[in-house]
Amino acid sequence: MKNKLTKISLIFLLIFFVCSLSCCKKKLNDDAFIPYLDTLTKCKIQIAGRYQNFEALEAEFDRFNEFYPDVELSYTYLDNYKVTISTALAGADAPDIFMTFPWMLDKTNYNPLLDNAENLADVDKTGIELSAINQKLLFYMADGSLPMVPVLCAANGMLVNEDLFKKEGIEIPTNYRQLLDVCQKFMEAGYKSPILSDNSEGSIISSLIFPYFTKEVLNDAEAIAKLNKLEPEAGEYMRSTLEWVESFKENGFIDLEECSKIKDNYSAVIMRFFEGDVPMMLASADVVSGTKKRESLSKQFTASPFKYSFYSVPVMEKGGAVLEVPSVEFSVNKNSKNLEMTNEFMRFLLHTAELNNLAMIKRLITCSTVYSFDDVYAPLEKAEHLYQLEIGIMDNTYSQLRVAAYKVFTGKMSVDEAVKNYGKF
Repeated sequence: MKNKLTKISLIFLLIFFVCSLSCCKKKLNDDAFIPYLDTLTKCKIQIAGRYQNFEALEAEFDRFNEFYPDVELSYTYLDNYKVTISTALAGADAPDIFMTFPWMLDKTNYNPLLDNAENLADVDKTGIELSAINQKLLFYMADGSLPMVPVLCAANGMLVNEDLFKKEGIEIPTNYRQLLDVCQKFMEAGYKSPILSDNSEGSIISSLIFPYFTKEVLNDAEAIAKLNKLEPEAGEYMRSTLEWVESFKENGFIDLEECSKIKDNYSAVIMRFFEGDVPMMLASADVVSGTKKRESLSKQFTASPFKYSFYSVPVMEKGGAVLEVPSVEFSVNKNSKNLEMTNEFMRFLLHTAELNNLAMIKRLITCSTVYSFDDVYAPLEKAEHLYQLEIGIMDNTYSQLRVAAYKVFTGKMSVDEAVKNYGKF
């Protein structure tokens, strides 16, 4: 009798185990893409953008063709994109999908461009589900419409040569006091500029000031509203950040002469970092996205490779924060000749697996809610994350701050002068 009961118990356990596996498998496959249209449909979908090469997107074309083998997808790079995309959309062979960016949202000259975009919030019409996307990266217009959705995300921070820190026996800083101490130690060890950057007005100070400034006005709706309207008196909200910039400059940890030798804010930044003698290089994730391809192009890096990662800049006493903003967004041309299939491709692309795959190949930050960071971004898991679009600070505000900080940092303006010129930069 006892053996019989044991056998029955084992049978029930086996049934329970099989059912559990089945349920688990179903849960894992819940996000799997299921075609809505006739898989034998033949048509063409064209995507236009400002990336010269977009191999990551082309990899998604191949994955989509596993479901729709007769849909021909192509990507076209448009030079001088800010101007040529409007012309392309007005042409007879207009793209079905086109790149858009958060910096277009508060510039009225881009309104005609966004008017061409389908409302991607209308799920009943488009069939596009947005639940896989980090909702903090979405920006809805005043009427509730959503003209663009993020497919790749970026942030400001710094590339760190981890092997250089090990060589000098210095710990990577996690707060502002440590950052100052680390920079001092590197200078004593003979490094002329412990922190380096390109010398452009648009980016030299961004990684230092964006998190600092954002934390200053984070919960002040009145301040954000005035800043976004570029009201002259709103310049006062920049004062503490600019005073911090002035104070940091006095330490001499960023050598402007060395920065001026870097001729652009992308490839030249990467190649200079790969020379191997830069402890910390201020950069954006867009810069990081180009590192993998350039490792083999650098004679110094090829001869002496080193481990590098992307960190938040610890500009505050409690550490650093990263300000995330979509790097690339896609808009659907509402006048597309193949609108139904275009929306089907977007529905496919906005699944977790595809967003993560796109980010992995492009080496940017994924827009999905379920992810693990690429190794180079691993340090960001411990950082505080701020989201520009969720907070509501628009691009024009950051542009004013960026120029003001550059003027102060390079000695071209005093803090008072920069504050008074808010809205005029």
